[in-house]
Amino acid sequence: MKSNHLLLCLWGALLLVHAHSFSQGINFRQDDWQNVLAQAKAQNKLIFVDIYTTWCRPCKEMDKKTFSETTVGDKFNARFINYKLDAEKGFGITLAKRYNVNSYPTCLFIDNSENLVYKQEGYLGSTDLLKEADLVLQNQSDSKPIYTYDKLYNEGKRDAEFLYEYIAKRARYKLDNMALVEEYVKVVPPAQQSSDKVLRLVVNNGFKIDGKAFEILMKFREKAESLFEGGVEKVNEAFSVSVNEAFYQAIEAKDEKLFEKVLRANLKALPNTADRVNDKNKLAFYMAIKDTEHFVAAAENYLNQYVMFVQVESIRKQDLWEYDKMMQAYRLGIKDSTGTGAALYQNIKKNGKFTLARLTGNELNDVVKTFYEQVTDKALLQKAVPWIKRAIELVENPDYFHSYAQLMLKMGEKQQALDIEQQAYELALREKIDTQKFTSALEKMK
Repeated sequence: MKSNHLLLCLWGALLLVHAHSFSQGINFRQDDWQNVLAQAKAQNKLIFVDIYTTWCRPCKEMDKKTFSETTVGDKFNARFINYKLDAEKGFGITLAKRYNVNSYPTCLFIDNSENLVYKQEGYLGSTDLLKEADLVLQNQSDSKPIYTYDKLYNEGKRDAEFLYEYIAKRARYKLDNMALVEEYVKVVPPAQQSSDKVLRLVVNNGFKIDGKAFEILMKFREKAESLFEGGVEKVNEAFSVSVNEAFYQAIEAKDEKLFEKVLRANLKALPNTADRVNDKNKLAFYMAIKDTEHFVAAAENYLNQYVMFVQVESIRKQDLWEYDKMMQAYRLGIKDSTGTGAALYQNIKKNGKFTLARLTGNELNDVVKTFYEQVTDKALLQKAVPWIKRAIELVENPDYFHSYAQLMLKMGEKQQALDIEQQAYELALREKIDTQKFTSALEKMK
């Protein structure tokens, strides 16, 4: 009898171990939403909701690499009610609309009264997701959670002190505050606009390039710089972030008027670097909106003035200097080249001597690709030949040879294109790179 009891105990222990071995990662509830809310209320927990779609690759990556992590599972299974919904099916459609979800994946933290506590868009690795969870948990007991501010704001509350607190609360969750900063500075009395409090808030939270906050920071720039360690760089970065944000908005909306504002704001705020940045942004903008005439002019201006101007030898010397500086840390034993740092060390040894060369080559190749895709005039296409030759001179990359071949083909030089594409294929073979693109191009040319 005792032996049977012992066997049962051992069997039970094995079952527990077996069950535990399969409990890694987040356990998502398969249940009705109302039951999930009831569970959250009964257990006094927040609900973590993963909003996904079946076609979303980053969603699948999060499932595979993030949600399956043991450390993630341990925290989320203990501290949250976990739920997963397809944004394009059933109740997922309703919930996605309710919380204004329009990109995937999106992670929501919701309380048992269906208030949105926190929203995070985009792919997160396990480390970053755990940090977000810690942030939410730290603020769970907040006497004035963020959704109470959201409610007051939506009801029309706009006094300066409220907006200041609201911006500070949102900043803790790393939410975009640019529009709120503009509202805030408009209700601050003129005598207070140069105060430390206002200037710190503007620099730390960003601002729109055509608003009052931009003007205030320009007017009181020196004082703002004095408020931070490394203040000049800090304020320059604030201007740069705001200019870049407007630039991406201009590209997305294909808004030429906004783009012109971006160029002017950059010249005004960052005159020391604006010329090159603006010339490069013109290239990117006209490439994005497929304005071939302006793109060709911008490409010729930018590449010939800033990229082709730098000699190959200068680039190689800069790369060797940077490489030697990186390797010095390993030679002195400051960085580990054999343990956990071995992979990084080997990568630096393999590629570190060509960092600037590769960056320059990629920049040239990107423009050349757009040339052979969008430009039809043979004389204009000819302008791109020296650019791709320079890229190949810097780094013998199969993709660069492929671009060169496509350029020649577009110009009617079929045999030359075949010869160059063959070089791309052979180089890819030597470097053990997937050759499908090159073999396909060769077949089409024959």
